[in-house]
Amino acid sequence: MFGKQKRKAAWVQTALERYERPLLQYAMSITGEIERARDVVQETFMRLHNQEQENIEGHLSQWLFTVCRNCALKSLKKEDRYVYIEAQEFEQKRCEGLTPLMELERKERVTRLMELVKELPKNQQEVVRLRFHHHHSYQEVSDITGLSVGNVGFLLNAAMRNLRGKMERDEKDEKIIYLKKGAA
Repeated sequence: MFGKQKRKAAWVQTALERYERPLLQYAMSITGEIERARDVVQETFMRLHNQEQENIEGHLSQWLFTVCRNCALKSLKKEDRYVYIEAQEFEQKRCEGLTPLMELERKERVTRLMELVKELPKNQQEVVRLRFHHHHSYQEVSDITGLSVGNVGFLLNAAMRNLRGKMERDEKDEKIIYLKKGAA
């Protein structure tokens, strides 16, 4: 009996070490409050502890994100609000081999892209985060959100077209401003 409990404790501990931060970021993107996000992640891991490992093996990440999402949404329903914020991780990532100027330009583009993601409809924001920030497959995003795989693909496609169009408009606006400054 104690051997089984030790294995389960080790399994939960390993999952906690691997998924706590991504789940906290995901919960934070839904709740908008760090303390609430921590409570959601704690609830998620408490539920994991109450599950049989055999039932979750092979789809642990998907299971954790689904439970985390459901707990976060349930938490928000209590106050009837739905707020998103962006994680800082994207802004802090560096690319190797870039000059300081290239790195600055990249950071500015990433910052602008994150601002534009916030302007997307909430359902597009969520699938973009799950797909690109948390690296879930279309099927996993479908299972987490309860949307069909086709709907996930449609939302991602619409979000990418929307973001691409806004980024292209930004670049055109920057060129116009640059040309006006040069003519002055």
